[in-house]
Amino acid sequence: MIKIILASALLVTSLFSLDLNNLLNNVKQTSNKELQEEKQRLEEFLNNKQKQQELLIQTKKELKEENETTKQLKKQIEKLEEELSQKESELTVKIGDLGEMFGSVRQTSADFLTNYQRTFTASQFPQKEEIFTKFSNSKKLPTIEELTSFWHTMLDEIIQSGNISKYEANVISNNGEKKLQEVTRIGLFSAFSNGEFLKYSTDINSLIELSIQPSSTFKSEAKEFEQSTNEIKSILIDPTKGTLFEMLGNNPTLLDRVHQGGIVGYIIIFLGVLGLIFAIYKIISLNLIYSKIKKQQKDISNYDESNSLGKIASVFYKNINDSISNLEIKIGEEILKETNNIKKGQSFVKLLAAVTPLLGLLGTVTGMIATFQAITLFGTGDPKLMAGGISTALITTVLGLITAIPLLFAYTYISSKSENIVSILEEQSIGMLAKTLKQND
Repeated sequence: MIKIILASALLVTSLFSLDLNNLLNNVKQTSNKELQEEKQRLEEFLNNKQKQQELLIQTKKELKEENETTKQLKKQIEKLEEELSQKESELTVKIGDLGEMFGSVRQTSADFLTNYQRTFTASQFPQKEEIFTKFSNSKKLPTIEELTSFWHTMLDEIIQSGNISKYEANVISNNGEKKLQEVTRIGLFSAFSNGEFLKYSTDINSLIELSIQPSSTFKSEAKEFEQSTNEIKSILIDPTKGTLFEMLGNNPTLLDRVHQGGIVGYIIIFLGVLGLIFAIYKIISLNLIYSKIKKQQKDISNYDESNSLGKIASVFYKNINDSISNLEIKIGEEILKETNNIKKGQSFVKLLAAVTPLLGLLGTVTGMIATFQAITLFGTGDPKLMAGGISTALITTVLGLITAIPLLFAYTYISSKSENIVSILEEQSIGMLAKTLKQND
């Protein structure tokens, strides 16, 4: 066993020694090769040394030439910069008037753009906005061609302000529907289509029908103007380029004014209508009574008890044989009865004529209280707040006066007519009694 182990160890040792010898030989071969290559490179470097020296001399020469060129170029640049500065000074002097003109062009273009966007020509010539916008926002001097284009556009806008033109354009109706319609434009002041007056909205760049149109008379004139050719026609225009039409739209209608009066206003209107209806009924009734009395007055002996004078005549002739005192008492009772019937309701009209102004004053006072409360909360910074509240408060006073004035006239007429009828009855009664006294004498 020991022999085997020793034999194995001897075999391994011999193999390891053999491998080390091979490694040593490889290292020696590699070192010799590297030494040969290094020697070759050294020889080549020595051979090229002369050539490198020549290249260095040539490079230094070129560098010197380039430095001379650089100095010359620097002098030339300095000279050109001085010349450029001089030319810029001359240019500044020469373009002084042009700069002022350009500023004027920008200002004029901005003004024309503002006016153009508020006029009806924007719906007919939308391409002009680009020209005006370009010049108003430009940062450089315009060319002759651009100035000529701006001048022609501005001149055309001035010409269009005095022209009557018909063209196709999109119109938005009050129900929101957008249609392509024929529009008639009167300069920069008014435009209408199918008898409906229009306004131009800069927000949506389109024509819109006025929410509140002028009266039917002006709308009819607009329709006739659209259909006319060379005839002279009258037409409504807005010289403020839509401001008055907008104010017309913001102006409250009669119904809006009535609604501003609130509950007190409704009560005044109700009492006024009730009083006027009753007054009309009373006036008609008194006129019928008056006409019947006048007819009865022509033939009093043939009395008709359907009228006041006929009733008094009936009492007289039925009791003609009584004593004068009894007859006078009976006739007086009948006159008093008829007088009450004739004057019935007269005080009601008088009451309404007196109450309605008081109700109007009540509404005004309550409205002013509300206005002062709003001023307490929000201050006096907004005059419209106070003006609107005061206007609303005064509506009730207006309603009260409007109601009271016709009621007062009606009461005066009813009172006068009643007194006239009562006077006729009393005169006829006295006449009948006097006739009886004469017969007894």
